[in-house]
Amino acid sequence: MGNYLQFVASTNLKSLLGRGLVTDQIAAIFELVKNSYDADAEEVYISFEGLNSDEPRLIIRDNGTGMSLLDIEKKWMVIGTDSKKTKQYSPIFYRALNGDKGIGRFAVDRLGNCLNLVSVARDSATKISASFNWNEFEEKYQSVSDVKIPYVISRCDKRETGLYLEIIGLRDEWNLSKLKKLIRNLRQFKSPFAMDDNFKIIIDAPELGYSNYIISSENLEGISSLWIDVECKKENSDLVCMTVCKDGIEYEEKAVNKYNIGPMRMRVYFFNQGDKIRFKNRFAIRVRDFGNIRLYRDEFRIHPYGETNNDWLDIDRRMAQGYSRFFGSRDLVGYVQTYKQYNPGLIPLTNRQGLIENDDFQKLRKFVFEYAIKPLERFYFVKFKKNVNETLEKSKRQINTTTQQIDDIAKEISKYNKDLGKKLKEYVEDIKKQHSQQVKFAEEQQELTKVYSRIAQKETFLHQLIHQSLLDMRNAVAAVDRLEKTQGFCVERQAVELFELLKKSISDSMAKLLTVRDDLARTRHKTRIDLAENIVDILNDYEGQFEKYSIQLEMNMEAKVEYLIDVGDLKAIINNLISNSIKALREVEDRNREILVELKRTDRFIIIKIQDNGCGIDETNREKIFDPFFSTTQKYGGFGIGLTIVDETLKEYGGALELVEVETDGACFLAKLRR
Repeated sequence: MGNYLQFVASTNLKSLLGRGLVTDQIAAIFELVKNSYDADAEEVYISFEGLNSDEPRLIIRDNGTGMSLLDIEKKWMVIGTDSKKTKQYSPIFYRALNGDKGIGRFAVDRLGNCLNLVSVARDSATKISASFNWNEFEEKYQSVSDVKIPYVISRCDKRETGLYLEIIGLRDEWNLSKLKKLIRNLRQFKSPFAMDDNFKIIIDAPELGYSNYIISSENLEGISSLWIDVECKKENSDLVCMTVCKDGIEYEEKAVNKYNIGPMRMRVYFFNQGDKIRFKNRFAIRVRDFGNIRLYRDEFRIHPYGETNNDWLDIDRRMAQGYSRFFGSRDLVGYVQTYKQYNPGLIPLTNRQGLIENDDFQKLRKFVFEYAIKPLERFYFVKFKKNVNETLEKSKRQINTTTQQIDDIAKEISKYNKDLGKKLKEYVEDIKKQHSQQVKFAEEQQELTKVYSRIAQKETFLHQLIHQSLLDMRNAVAAVDRLEKTQGFCVERQAVELFELLKKSISDSMAKLLTVRDDLARTRHKTRIDLAENIVDILNDYEGQFEKYSIQLEMNMEAKVEYLIDVGDLKAIINNLISNSIKALREVEDRNREILVELKRTDRFIIIKIQDNGCGIDETNREKIFDPFFSTTQKYGGFGIGLTIVDETLKEYGGALELVEVETDGACFLAKLRR
């Protein structure tokens, strides 16, 4: 029982952990920057020197806590040390520690042949200097324990602190392209939810045009028109809070956390074609080359998730199953923030290149889809009008896929029965020919529809005039009702006032109808007006109806919003939407009747929001409400053209009318005018 076996580590272990595990030079630099962060450094400098010489050097230095001689002996020189596993946070800035595998020091082997290390521990006047020649490990020694690294101890100023790593004999050629890639990745080094801390990364490569360049994160909110913020808070991780921002308007939702993942946070941006152009103009890179949804653990990025060629969520595979219903990886950029303390089942691989794909990892993937990607798709793809082009394109793809499959079957059959295979191929060609003719006919009909649409615009305007006249008459009737209920009602005086009011209202309506011929041919007179002032003036005309039906009006108007618009168009937009809200509110008796009117300016739109807490719009009618002459308010004199008029009017200003979902009772419309 006195015999023992003992493990001996070969010097080749150094290469296995260095160049073997840390296969990418950028990932190697990440490991070293992480160590600086863990050491409570406020700054880390990454300097490239002599790139055009025979002796290029990479220097990484920080002003962190540094290492004492004991630290170097017991931590740096111990392969795979678990010195950080017992600690979750750094002592000074209370940062979540990331370097817990003990292999970060071998990242320098991946970067170069030799290392000069200089360390000064905080509040120490002692400097430790050591040199490592990685090539000698295998050339001169067989066991790691045989390698002797000489070091020198010297005195220094107590104000000096931190770690200095000089890497010589670089294994990679660093050119401008690689440096830009490094910078691009370092921008995403820290989670965007933690970029405002006191840690600064600085690049210095004067030969490549970068001198003391401070790395900063990208702000995508001003570029993307649609994004979502998702959070499971520590106080209640069973609840998922989602905030969708579309064209500057925020919508909040909550859901039960079905996957027991959290606390965590996510932000995902969707980029349409216009957003992608703006992105490229600002960052000089296409969205698809930038990457997609990145994964972070304790504020630091986990490679390679989110890289251009890494679709870890299988977004593109899913899109192929439902084109025009699902996003692709080239449309999205995002951040998923997890925490080691709260999600221990998400375990990094030893090489720090990804996570172990266990049950917790699969739950994470489902969580991202359920609470980030799907809500975004719902806001983007759920339209209340059918798109003929999308239907036509879908039909083309389905027919092409089916005929290709039949073609393949015909080839297999031909091996055994040439006549049958030939006949089947003839059928396929006939299907293709017939479908081609059908597509051509459908496209011709679309063009014909466009012509009819242009002709119908004048008819639509005619309906607008008639509709406005009817609204004037309703206001007159409401005014009469208000007069009758006025305290101290006097028949003689009231009769005269009523007569004058009716005469004026009817006269105004008749004037509009009598000028139909002229108005059909007129061009709109657009003037720059203050929208808030004009909207308030329009709403003042509804005081009688608001009082009659006990409706409380709330206005939230952004001041000094000017826009070039025809005043008549603005009246048509407000009148039709307010009229619909009044009709919806007349249907409810169990609550206070309220209308909210808001005016807001975003980067691309001016948005007029009109929301009520009335009877709302039934789910089955949401696809029909924009169709001309479809109405759910016939008993109130509705003709079903109001929303059509508003939508067509907004389109002339590059905007649109949207019905948006709200958590409360009622309906909410956004009238969007493009800036």
